[in-house]
Amino acid sequence: EDPTDPSQERGNGRSRSQRDELQSPGSSVPALSIQVDDVLKILKEFLRGFDKLRDEGPPKEILDVRDNSKDGEYWEALTRIIPERTLKLWDALGAALLEYHKVLTRRSELFSEATTLQRQNS
Repeated sequence: EDPTDPSQERGNGRSRSQRDELQSPGSSVPALSIQVDDVLKILKEFLRGFDKLRDEGPPKEILDVRDNSKDGEYWEALTRIIPERTLKLWDALGAALLEYHKVLTRRSELFSEATTLQRQNS
């Protein structure tokens, strides 16, 4: 006996007119007709089957498909993706930018001193 089958009559005395029908929004055709008393039983059975599916994890054949023998080579190759020449250029540019920042900082300090001296002189 299928609890979700609307054509099967229950022995509890309910007629088809006493059942609650679930309908899709905007649809005049009932998607399913379920007795209110059976909803809890249906949900419990669904969850019982759902836990079994979730606890099993991924299928065994998927776990065995991936070959990780070349992972080390892959990650080692990624460490050399930027050429050595480019890295040296970036290091030189970084050092030059630090020096330039020092010069600009010193100029800013001297400009502040000059402004202060001009105020004092005027």
